[in-house]
Amino acid sequence: MNFFSDYLLSSSLNVELLSDAEYNSFAKGTDGILVNILSEDEFYRNSSLYLFARKIFGEFKLKTLYPYDSNGKEFFFVVPKNEPKKLSHEKPGRAHIASYIGSILSTQISAYIIQKQNSYAFLVSLSDDIKNLIAENNSEFIVGLLQKSISNKIKKVNEKSEQQKKIILSEKIFSHECYQRAIALSDAMTYTRTFINMPPNLLNPETFEVILRILVKNECEKLRDPNHIQIENWDYAKLEKEGCGLICAVGKGSVVKPRLIKLTYSPKKLSQNIPHIALVGKGITFDSGGYDIKPSANMRNMKKDMGGAAAALGIFVACSRMNLPLHLTCWLPLAENMISSEAMRPGDIYKARNGLLVEIDNTDAEGRLVLADAISLACEEKPHWLIDLATLTGAARISLGTAVDSLFGNHTETTEVLQNAAVETGDWVWSMPLPEDYGSYFDSSVADFMNGSVSSYAGSITAALFLKKFVTIDKWNHIDTFMWSDRSIGLWSESGPTGKCVRLVTKAIEHYISKSQKLS
Repeated sequence: MNFFSDYLLSSSLNVELLSDAEYNSFAKGTDGILVNILSEDEFYRNSSLYLFARKIFGEFKLKTLYPYDSNGKEFFFVVPKNEPKKLSHEKPGRAHIASYIGSILSTQISAYIIQKQNSYAFLVSLSDDIKNLIAENNSEFIVGLLQKSISNKIKKVNEKSEQQKKIILSEKIFSHECYQRAIALSDAMTYTRTFINMPPNLLNPETFEVILRILVKNECEKLRDPNHIQIENWDYAKLEKEGCGLICAVGKGSVVKPRLIKLTYSPKKLSQNIPHIALVGKGITFDSGGYDIKPSANMRNMKKDMGGAAAALGIFVACSRMNLPLHLTCWLPLAENMISSEAMRPGDIYKARNGLLVEIDNTDAEGRLVLADAISLACEEKPHWLIDLATLTGAARISLGTAVDSLFGNHTETTEVLQNAAVETGDWVWSMPLPEDYGSYFDSSVADFMNGSVSSYAGSITAALFLKKFVTIDKWNHIDTFMWSDRSIGLWSESGPTGKCVRLVTKAIEHYISKSQKLS
C-alpha cells in the first residue's frame, strides 16, 4: 500500500475532543489560543468588546480572525448572517450551515498558522446563538474544519512528517458520538478525494482492487471485526462467464483488463427488518474516449472518470464505519477505456448481463455500459433502493454547472429524500425529468438499442433513460455527478477532486432508515 499511502490526502488540522475540565486546563496553558465564534448579530450587540480590533485594524471584515487585546491569546471570529448561499428558494440546511462555518474558520486558522509559523493549539468556543444554529449538526462543523484544510497537491515524504496543527473542542459542546461521526464522514470523503486525485499510471482496475483490499482490512481492524466488510472480485474471465458483456467490451482494449468489485456490509446484530440498499459507481480509471477519441483538452482530467466509484466507496465507508442498521452492497465496475486492436469499435454489438443487445454508437459513451451490467447484477439481489453515481455526461455540466448534480429516479419518495438531503448538506442536486419519448433517440436497426443518441439534445436525460432499461426494482436513483471543482468553493480549498455526494447520500440513507424504522 506504499504507493497509495504516498498519495493519501490528509488535513493539515488535527481535531481533538477533550473533557470540559481538560479543555479549561488547556486554555490556561501557554500554547493555547482561544477562538470565540460569534454570529454577526452577537457581534453588533456587544460591539464594545471589540474596540481593540477596530482600533488596530480599522474597517472590520467578517470571516476574519481578530484579537481581543494585545496579548494575542484570545481571538474572535464573526460568521455572516446571510451565508452560506442557497441552492434556490430554499433556506440552507442546518448541516450545510454547520459545515460552512467550519470551513471558513478552517481557512482563517490555516492562514494564521502560515503567517506566524509557530506551533499553536486552537481552542474553539461557540456563542449561544451559534450553538443553537448548528444544534444536532455539530459533526458537520468538524467535517468543514477538516475538509477545507486538505490540499490536493501531492506532498513529499519530509513534508508529510510535519505535525498537524491542533484544534481543541470541548465535550461540553461536541459529544463523543458527534466527533466519531465527523471523523467517519471526513475519512470517507478523504478516501474519495484521494482515489480521484491519483494519477492514472498508478490507479487502474488492478491497483484499485489491491488498494481496496488493504482499505477493507484497515476498516475491519478499526471496528475489531474481520467480517465487518466483505469483498468479492469478478475478474475478466468471470465477467465473461457471467455474461457481463458490456463491462468486458469497455475494458478489453486495455492491457489491464476490467473487473467488478463487490463490497458488502451488514451490522453485527442483523435484523430481518433492516433495509437493503445498493450502491453502484462508475469506475473508468482513465477514459481516452476509445476510437471516438477525446480532444486533448477534454482528455486532460480523465483520471476523474472513476469519480462515481470513488463517491460510492466513500458512502459505503461512511455508512459501515458508523454501523448504520442496513444491509449495504457496493458494486464498482472498473475499466480503462483505451484504444488497441482489442478495443470496441463503433458498430460492434455486445450482449448485456440482462440479455439485451447493445450496438456501440459511440465508444466515448462507455460509462453507461459498465453501469448497465453492474445495475443488472445489483437488481438481481432485489434491494429496497439502488443508487448509482457516475461522472456520466458533459450535458449535465452544461445545464447545471459544476456545483449542482443532475438527479434522476423512478420513485417520488427516494428522489425527494435525496433532494431534501442535498439542501440540508449543501451537496446540491437538482431533480430532472425522464420523458420516455426521448428513448427513441437511441433506437437501433440491428440491436435492441444503441449506447449513444442520434440527437445532440438532452444528453444527460438519454443517458439516464439508457440506465433505466437495466433497472428492475421500484426504487432507483441516478446521480450524474461531477466529482471535481473548477475553483475554491464550499468545502474545497482549491480546484480539483471533491468529496461531494458522500455526505448527501449518507444523510439520505440515514433519513431512509429512520423512516423505515418508523413504518415497521
